[in-house]
Amino acid sequence: MRVESLRNERGIALLLTILLSLMVAAMAVGIILMTSNANLISRFHSTEAMMEMAADAGLERGRDMLNGNAALVPAGQSHDTLELNQPVLDATGAVIPGFTRSIFVGENGDTTGQFGNFASVIAEVRTARGAVVVRRMQLKQDPFSRFARFFNTWSCCAWGNTEVVNGPVHSNQGMALQTGAPGATFNGPVTTVNNITNQGSGNWNGGVTTGSAAITFPTTTTLNNMQTYATTGNMNITGFATATAMDPDTRIEFVVLDLNNDGLFTGSDEGYFRVWKADPAGGVSANERAYVTARPWNNVPGGLANTNGGGTAANLQPSNARDPNLLSPNCGGLSAALGRWARADTIMSATFVPGALAGQAANSAARIVETRNALVSGTRQCFLGGDRRLYPNAAGIGQWITGNAYGNWQAWPGYGGTPPAALVNFFNTNTGGLNPMAGGVTANNLALTFWPLSRAQNINFQGVVFVTGSVAVSGQLRGRVTVVATGNIILADDVAYVTPPGSPNCNDILGLITTNDAVIENNNLNTPFRVKDIWTVRFDDTPSETFHAFMLTLGNFQGENIGGDPAVTAPENCGGKSRGCKSIVGGTIQQGVSGTFTGNSGWAEQDTWDNCGVRNPPPFYPTTGRYSKNRYYEIDPVGFNVAAWFLANQ
Repeated sequence: MRVESLRNERGIALLLTILLSLMVAAMAVGIILMTSNANLISRFHSTEAMMEMAADAGLERGRDMLNGNAALVPAGQSHDTLELNQPVLDATGAVIPGFTRSIFVGENGDTTGQFGNFASVIAEVRTARGAVVVRRMQLKQDPFSRFARFFNTWSCCAWGNTEVVNGPVHSNQGMALQTGAPGATFNGPVTTVNNITNQGSGNWNGGVTTGSAAITFPTTTTLNNMQTYATTGNMNITGFATATAMDPDTRIEFVVLDLNNDGLFTGSDEGYFRVWKADPAGGVSANERAYVTARPWNNVPGGLANTNGGGTAANLQPSNARDPNLLSPNCGGLSAALGRWARADTIMSATFVPGALAGQAANSAARIVETRNALVSGTRQCFLGGDRRLYPNAAGIGQWITGNAYGNWQAWPGYGGTPPAALVNFFNTNTGGLNPMAGGVTANNLALTFWPLSRAQNINFQGVVFVTGSVAVSGQLRGRVTVVATGNIILADDVAYVTPPGSPNCNDILGLITTNDAVIENNNLNTPFRVKDIWTVRFDDTPSETFHAFMLTLGNFQGENIGGDPAVTAPENCGGKSRGCKSIVGGTIQQGVSGTFTGNSGWAEQDTWDNCGVRNPPPFYPTTGRYSKNRYYEIDPVGFNVAAWFLANQ
């Protein structure tokens, strides 16, 4: 038998051992490298996070500095340096090694203030090794329209124990609440500088803070630029010079025209306003001013015995107190004798032949009876001066006028005598007889009296209308505008937006700013008046007074002659008030407190805040000087130059 010798394989085992050792060593080196790399990445991310936090802290520091001194933001195309390559401190005040920080601030976006005041704080953080983080915080200066109610002083009055307030409220002093259930309810945040009397009676659903910092209230100096903006857009109006006038000779009425005939009024070029001025020839008379805002006429036929005989209230001889509007050119109703709606002055000038009466005195008495009947009929209504509904044609459709013996609708100077063809065609077309014009009125001279609220027809429009003196406002608004008056702003009738307040785009918004008072007028539309010595209500086309607006008054917001009416109840029975409901959808910012809506002869308050006041305030609306955070951004640090950035973004 043959036997083979065993081979010696101990060399292969050694080789395998060496290879295995090398593999283990390689794995160890890999683990070491991976651990080292992870540590480096971790340290990098930690450093990056610390740099970002240092930058964010710098942004907050910059915002805090601005809220202490808003003047740190330079006006126009420029920026300011708040810090330059300064050490970064932690919460204890100790220096964080390896970092330096620079903080810059400047305006950005539109710098005119028409759409709000915006600024950006930029923080740049660097390390010694050249790592850079650049962060930006966009700020928006808070407009006063962010408040539902704002009081610079609180000298009287108290919130009623059934009042409900929506939106932010601030008082630069304290406030007071009535005691009793259910207590005033505040659905937005409330801040006051001083204490609140009877604070426990309130329902603070949005929170309440006393001891807040005061907010600087606007002054006439704040409003100086407004006239310049209005002049640029040909929107500078001279009104009645008496600053405290309650009976202005000028009124603004917002109107909309369906130029594209789509059945809507939402076109950007379909918003206008008109300006009525009393006839100044020979001086503006009391009657001419009364006509502007439909005040009681206080002119009645004289020299008559008790009308229809007898001495009861229904048959009393006319007097200013018993029948203030028998000769009114602003009020009327259905006249049975004429067979149509007619103004009081028209009925009083007509000639009747009543079967049981004869002679001039009897005929005059018949006219008085007929006028009284019209003013208590179901079609009774009053209108502001120049309203087309005061001049119905034979078909009962109101006719456009450009003026009469009491005053005129003013032509807009920006047209230069040639209004847009689309506007002229609108009146010439007269679709379905809806646009009849009174005798002597042409489409061209009528179109001239419509002042455009869009840049499509007024490229220089800045969103501001400025009135020297007092002015009355009313109508339906399509557009964004701020009306500023050096006298009182008189709320002569409803003001309503075409698009509802609070709509997503805030397409329509109105700011009303007065250096004096904002006043709900005691006129024939807003308040009752006597007919046959009987207080009669509802001469307006709406049961309540509604004002879509943000009102800022350097005086007070008030109702005229509250307490002058008897305790009669309006048909809508709005809290038992004789003047019905008063609804402001927007906000009121005022110097003091006016408790003028209490008592049976006032209005019941039903106000609502419009959050468009924060999101997209009225043009050039005054601001509080405080900046709120808007958005954060990260800026690419490669090639970043702060001066170039602000230049490109202003």
